[in-house]
Amino acid sequence: MADYKSCVQCGHSYELIPTHWHKSKDGFHARCRTCRNKQEKTSRKKKRNRKLEEIERGAVDLFVASARIGGANIPHSSELLEVLMSYFGGAAGFGSVWMKQYYDSPAGGAFRTKMLETMVRLTSTNTAMGGAKKPLELMDEKELEGELRRQLLEAAMSMSAKRTIEHEDPKGIASAGGSGADTPQTPEVLPPVLHGDQTG
Repeated sequence: MADYKSCVQCGHSYELIPTHWHKSKDGFHARCRTCRNKQEKTSRKKKRNRKLEEIERGAVDLFVASARIGGANIPHSSELLEVLMSYFGGAAGFGSVWMKQYYDSPAGGAFRTKMLETMVRLTSTNTAMGGAKKPLELMDEKELEGELRRQLLEAAMSMSAKRTIEHEDPKGIASAGGSGADTPQTPEVLPPVLHGDQTG
């Protein structure tokens, strides 16, 4: 005849076999396998939350201490972003967390709308800063040639604009009817007498 045991947590009675009970030094645990699994999951979640709280407190304390000192101790935005992304497991990890938050929020709600607006702003800013451009090592020959031409054209236009600005007359000396001593004179046509008298 099979032996049965009641779980101290849920009160259900199960046969004393490893399918329903975890083994212990004295035989089997007082809680059934289902209740123990739930308890361990809850315990892991609490432990994880405590760890995250410790990390958050430590990060805030460190940032406040650095901000008090000022100067180079305040992190650059790229450094701060790099550290934050490392906690999320990089770009892929951050993307996963982002999508989980999106799907956990109610459809059509304000939170989803804000997330979508943030994504649109992020994409626009990234594109404006050139972040959406394909890296050179991933371009084929045709794309590389086009990128080279584009950069050469930009450089030429930049140099042309710089030369135009440098050769402008900011004080308007020539147009103001000044002495013209500092202004290059337009060469005049020489009189015929200087070229030799060809009349006689």
